[in-house]
Amino acid sequence: MRVWPNDIDINLHLNNARYLNLMDYARTHLLARTGLLDRILRARYKPMVGAVWITYRRSLPAFSAFTLASRLVCWDERWFYIEQTFTGREGLATVGWVKGILRDASGNVEPQRVIEAIAPGTVSPPMPDGIAAWNELTRDKLAGS
Repeated sequence: MRVWPNDIDINLHLNNARYLNLMDYARTHLLARTGLLDRILRARYKPMVGAVWITYRRSLPAFSAFTLASRLVCWDERWFYIEQTFTGREGLATVGWVKGILRDASGNVEPQRVIEAIAPGTVSPPMPDGIAAWNELTRDKLAGS
């Protein structure tokens, strides 16, 4: 990918809001690559984001090339946890974690049910400590702590 003039802010680098937009597209691409997108569309599931954590290490200046990689890290009884990284010429620029859910007309769709459709018997890898801490912080803040 490349940083185009409509992607930049006053500092002439990739705008922080544009990162989130690009991450949305990349998650759709991830669903397509894993074979889930077609199933999700046929089942009329709605993918939704519950939380995003993002940190910026390096700028991605105007016209610079970069790679955006997405990977499913783990899942629990309700959420999928996805890591997305932006890497430029100088190395890692940005890393983000996204907590996502699928919903249908009756409510939340259990992630394990979705995974079983493409990889029967697959269980979630252990949740990394960092994601568990972020998840707990998110719950505490929503509970008013």
